[in-house]
Amino acid sequence: MPGAMDKHMARVLGIDYGGKRTGVALGETESRLATPLKLLENLSDTALIIEIGRLAKAEAVDLIVCGIPLNMDGTTGPQAVMVEKFLQRVAEVTGIAVARVDERLTSHEAQARLAGHFTRKQKRRRVDAVAAAGILQEYLNHLG
Repeated sequence: MPGAMDKHMARVLGIDYGGKRTGVALGETESRLATPLKLLENLSDTALIIEIGRLAKAEAVDLIVCGIPLNMDGTTGPQAVMVEKFLQRVAEVTGIAVARVDERLTSHEAQARLAGHFTRKQKRRRVDAVAAAGILQEYLNHLG
């Protein structure tokens, strides 16, 4: 999982990609802390890639980390293939390297973290950004 980014302090953008909602988080390799940044809703893939590129530039991001939704048995299913195609486009358009993290159960964990604190509607608006932070935190936790 770790790569060239662990040699110096780098800013990292985390993504929890979804068809309707995509959560975005921001972190950096020195503190190894990831925090939810925002939720992007109802964007086409092209518009989403443009917005990710804009955020990456605004935040001086060195690396993008995205969750890959593997099946529970660890195999690659149709959703993971779709996300992989999306990530290839992100890398091509932004020119920023993309790392992948197994995202199994991250949305479930994010919902559990928000339980009891928000209404269902409020949770839905936050869960994807919290899941993106969980994906990014997983990556940061495994740096050497």
